Amino acid sequence: MTRARIHAPVWVRITLLAALMILLTAVVIVVWVLPDFVDQRAVVEESNDRPAPEAAKPMAPKAEQVRLAREKREAERALQQLLEHQTVLEAQQVRVWGGADYETVLTRLAEGDAEFTNQNFAAAAITYRDVSTMLMALEASKADRLTTALEQGAQAVESYDAKSAQKHFTIALAIDPQHAQAQRGAARAKTLDRLAVILASGREHEQDRKWTLAEEQYRAARRLDPDSREAREGVERVTATIKQIEFREAMSDALTAIESGALPEARRALERARMLNPESAEVVDTQRRLTRAIQAQKIAHHRTRAQRSEHEEHWRDVITEYEAVLAIDPQAQFALQGVRHAERLAELHAQLDTYLDAPDRLQSPEPRANADRLLQSAVSLSDQGPRLRQKLDTLEDLVRLASTPVAVLIRSDNQTEVSIDRVGRFGRFSESRMMLLPGTYRVRGTRVGYRDVRVEWKVTAGPALQTIDVRCEEQI
Repeated sequence: MTRARIHAPVWVRITLLAALMILLTAVVIVVWVLPDFVDQRAVVEESNDRPAPEAAKPMAPKAEQVRLAREKREAERALQQLLEHQTVLEAQQVRVWGGADYETVLTRLAEGDAEFTNQNFAAAAITYRDVSTMLMALEASKADRLTTALEQGAQAVESYDAKSAQKHFTIALAIDPQHAQAQRGAARAKTLDRLAVILASGREHEQDRKWTLAEEQYRAARRLDPDSREAREGVERVTATIKQIEFREAMSDALTAIESGALPEARRALERARMLNPESAEVVDTQRRLTRAIQAQKIAHHRTRAQRSEHEEHWRDVITEYEAVLAIDPQAQFALQGVRHAERLAELHAQLDTYLDAPDRLQSPEPRANADRLLQSAVSLSDQGPRLRQKLDTLEDLVRLASTPVAVLIRSDNQTEVSIDRVGRFGRFSESRMMLLPGTYRVRGTRVGYRDVRVEWKVTAGPALQTIDVRCEEQI
């Protein structure tokens, strides 16, 4: 009897196995049952026909035949069990994953067949049982073989050994066709040769510091094999290098712009650097420098405007600019002093404007005295600008004129009693000349039997003679 060879599909193998089982059953009947039955009948018949014991022949040949028949049946039974197990494992692609161990099984099976053919049935049965044990050991080793195949396949992938990787993952898929890692590994093995070329190009560009080209190659490798550790690490490493280079360039641009006063450019460069490395202490420090530079620039801007307004003697504008400086830096001494100085001058201009805008007030003694004191206090100012000097001169002239009596002529009819409030009574006359300070006077004329006359007379400063008629002409 020879060992079975399984190469057909599973359903064919199962059909053949069923046929084999039927055949083996018939063989068992013919070989085991029938010989025993025939042997037993032969023994009975022989015992019936046999002469008396003293005349009986030797029984050795018949006993030997019975033993051989029994050993043959045992060998065939062991072979049947072996073939059943082998058929199942063949369907599970044991020829792919069994390796040298399965080759040993086939060799031992051939040895058992040879022993059976040579009618060494007992030895054949022992060999067949040994082979069955080997098959059970093979089946029990499937999990370990799967693990080993996956590990060796992964190592082959890492070494870019496409042939070895394909071999090990083929074994893994033969054991478990649905195994996801084995499926991915087999797919990766198909791209290993191309992957190795792309990665080598990436390493060469990286060594030459051609960062952009290196990144392109590593990214191409990762697209080809997303599970490639070298491709992933290459992308991360080169991307980090490019990012660091861009960060250094952005920081350099920011610092250069700060030094040159190009603060908008510095702000944009620093923002680029912050996006590349938000946690960088350099960014934080440079941001402080930029903030100080921006504040200094704003302060300088307001100070320039304040100085221009000082030159133009627009003191309210000066105050506004220095207060803007103090909003940025409350300790700026020049602004503190500038505000105080500007407030004094602004107040002085406001007081001067009070008289200049209404010079008639100077005709009253108290306002005129206040204006004179204001002029005296302004004499001590060392930084009198043209506008202030002009206002002081104008007010001084107005005060002087308001303090200089003016020649006036009052005409009457020699019948009217003439008086001027707060000046005096002048009686009756036809003409009267007198000196009066510029201002508004109330002149009054009275006459018995006539209605009184009241005239408000404004005497203005100047050399021209000013005349007024005061006469009571309306009889009562």
